[in-house]
Amino acid sequence: MVSKILLGTAFALVLSSPGFAGPCTDRLASLEKSITAKQEGAGPAMDAPATTGSTMPSSTPGQGTNVTAQSQGYNQAMQMIQQAKQLDQQGKEAECMDMATKINAMAPPATK
Repeated sequence: MVSKILLGTAFALVLSSPGFAGPCTDRLASLEKSITAKQEGAGPAMDAPATTGSTMPSSTPGQGTNVTAQSQGYNQAMQMIQQAKQLDQQGKEAECMDMATKINAMAPPATK
């Protein structure tokens, strides 16, 4: 009987834990959503332009470099978000907020 009560209490705590989310948790969620949305639209177009005869499609110099740099930036931001989440779970709110501020400086604005 006691074990059922303890199990029920533990289960209730697990279910209610998202309700205890602090400001850093909310900010990280917003940043993650924004970066993910921006990253999904950052890739090159899937359809190649139609060509006629022997005409070769021209590419803009540095275009591939730009996409790669953007991808690396988004990947770095996502890694920083994971680090900030660890700080948040450890109860290091100030460090988490500092990391979120750094991520915000390199991330696109939040989407709604």
